[in-house]
Amino acid sequence: MANAVVSEKTVLGVEAGGAVVEGLVALAAVVLAILGIIGLMPLYMASIASILIGAALLAQGSAIASEYSKLLSRLSGGSFGTIELGTGTTAEFVIGGAAVTLGILALVNIHPQILLPAAVIAIGAALVLTSGATTRLNELKLEAAKAGEVAHTMARSAVSSAAGAQMLAGFATIVLGIIALVMATDVMTMTLVGLLVGSAALTLSASALSGKMLGALRREGMGS
Repeated sequence: MANAVVSEKTVLGVEAGGAVVEGLVALAAVVLAILGIIGLMPLYMASIASILIGAALLAQGSAIASEYSKLLSRLSGGSFGTIELGTGTTAEFVIGGAAVTLGILALVNIHPQILLPAAVIAIGAALVLTSGATTRLNELKLEAAKAGEVAHTMARSAVSSAAGAQMLAGFATIVLGIIALVMATDVMTMTLVGLLVGSAALTLSASALSGKMLGALRREGMGS
């Protein structure tokens, strides 16, 4: 029993660390997007920001794929949205890889005026598609960690709010990408704004997840 509790806490700790890394990568993309908006090598800043956001999505998808089956097996019933989780994970892998590829192609100056807005649209779609999956997975994590009712309530509220904000940010990012794609002027500005919104949403989502997971670990440690 003690070993099972330690294992559950280890899973929670690993996931919290992964969320911290994802948040830092997304935060770096925020900084690059801002630098591009103020006129510092906007093409390069947008390209690198797209690569970083894609890497953050790949990291998130990899973490979900590696842990979600383990979490499901630990829970009796397992009646959570497994289809929704699978859809979100697939979207993160596919769109994350696409964002990285498009960013690299734009970085070597292959049709950046088209590829970067397309990357923004893809990132927005990933935010929309994964918002529900993130909520479901966080519920599984709390169940597996056997967090108390107070921890459950606080984490569920915070994560649900973050998921709703992520979905809204995803739709805003899609709109900005479409505008950039059809505009004849200021394409890079609208692209950078879209990247800024998308990376900020990922940063906030990762921060909410890591903060609540670490908080649950502290509460469990105090209770043991």
